[in-house]
Amino acid sequence: MTSTVEIAAARAPTRKALYVTATALCVGLLACAFVAAPHSCEWGMATYFSAGVAVIVGLVVSPFALARADAIATRFALAAGLGIAGAATWIGGLFAANVRVICRLF
Repeated sequence: MTSTVEIAAARAPTRKALYVTATALCVGLLACAFVAAPHSCEWGMATYFSAGVAVIVGLVVSPFALARADAIATRFALAAGLGIAGAATWIGGLFAANVRVICRLF
């Protein structure tokens, strides 16, 4: 019979990999915002939108791929939390990099 300490120790490397992956995706999305901002009227907004969708999908899927030792309810909670964090990073990058949303009115 395994103890809770052994189970927690077995889950630690996968949780660390999950958090490192999530952090790398969010930092990459912020970098994409600053690269796309000067070109937001040409190709930047479309690129930033596509990158944001890809990062949020990646964040939601990553608990199911990396945290397989956790219970399914825990994985759903992690997926929801990481999805919300990704959306917040996406919107925050939009404002931090000063991406133009409306380029031409007429």
